[in-house]
Amino acid sequence: MMLLDPAEKERLIEEFRTCLETCEEGDDDGDDGDNDGDNTVDLHTLLAEMAALKNEIRLESRQFKSMLEEMRNFGDALREQNERLNHELDRAREQATDVKQKAEHGLLLDMLDMRDRLQAGADVGAAHRPSFFARLATGETRFADSLAQGLALTLQRMDDTLAAYRVRPLNVLGQPLDPHLMRAVGIEAVDDKPDGVVLREVRRGFFHGGELLRAAEVIVNKKG
Repeated sequence: MMLLDPAEKERLIEEFRTCLETCEEGDDDGDDGDNDGDNTVDLHTLLAEMAALKNEIRLESRQFKSMLEEMRNFGDALREQNERLNHELDRAREQATDVKQKAEHGLLLDMLDMRDRLQAGADVGAAHRPSFFARLATGETRFADSLAQGLALTLQRMDDTLAAYRVRPLNVLGQPLDPHLMRAVGIEAVDDKPDGVVLREVRRGFFHGGELLRAAEVIVNKKG
């Protein structure tokens, strides 16, 4: 069906209005002659054109509804796509955070292993007692003292770096054995200590933030 342009619609409506006015004037004059037949023909034509206009409006309404439905479907598809993208973005963030945490965890463990070696060297230096003849050699004594001081300073810098990453040591000495935080690697018998308490640390344990980074390896008291 051909669609009427706005100008054509206005023309038909104006003709229909003029026809109605003419019919009213004819009724007032009481003219029942041949003009009645002409008016009837014109009115019939206008009614047919109005029916065509009505059909055209109905068709345009259907097209408009169809367009609205397509836009609604398009909006739903966009919303679903946006939700999928947000979900994938959140998952990518979680994966990136997990990878970062694992990398940081491995780096901190390597730093703790290095700290253990520095601590072992410092402990050996502190426990060393030079002989009488070694103390007479002032050069060797100064070298040993300088080495011990260097180890102590390096160990302190390592502890400061770990503290900056929220790494702190566990306090286990004299505490009951906690299997979630400690691992017993040996037992000793001390009469004046309760059973199950930690006597010594073989390897220090550490927290990272609020989570356990490395369990402590300890010697536990067991009498008898």
